[in-house]
Amino acid sequence: MSGAEWHFLSPKTKLICSDLSSKLNLMGWYNVPTDHISFWDNEVLKTGKRILRFIMTPHVHHWDSMMIFEDTTKSLFPSDLFLQPGANKPVLSEDLSEAMIAAYREVGIFGSEEPVRNTTKRLMKLSPNMVFPQHGSCIDKSMFSKYTDAIMNNNFAYSGMLLGQELGTFS
Repeated sequence: MSGAEWHFLSPKTKLICSDLSSKLNLMGWYNVPTDHISFWDNEVLKTGKRILRFIMTPHVHHWDSMMIFEDTTKSLFPSDLFLQPGANKPVLSEDLSEAMIAAYREVGIFGSEEPVRNTTKRLMKLSPNMVFPQHGSCIDKSMFSKYTDAIMNNNFAYSGMLLGQELGTFS
């Protein structure tokens, strides 16, 4: 459901996004609500029971990307980082980090490994109890290091191939 549809169904709803995305994407686009709340890196939103910390993650998927860390439960919402392909159990009990790296290579999500690794280092310091990727199963803290190790120790950035076809590189 789009932001415009949510706004229609619940007029008090506000879109939450990175401040950079707000300035670049939400200033008067047709049919997109401009009533939103935007955040910079490490700013927090207190909801009463929860504290949402916003983490700017440029070039971890998109150049205006952001993740959320919920401080009270130590839950990480990492967008497209730590995804796993396939139908898996709700919480992973097996190491699918190699499949994650293979999927990143296959679909060319990341243009470079450096920003992804820099973000991964930051996330490791947060020591999340649970990770809720946008694609795939949840990863608890016992499996988290397998995924961070895979990112830190493997090549996964776009290399000129996309879905098995050679597209070349920009140089």
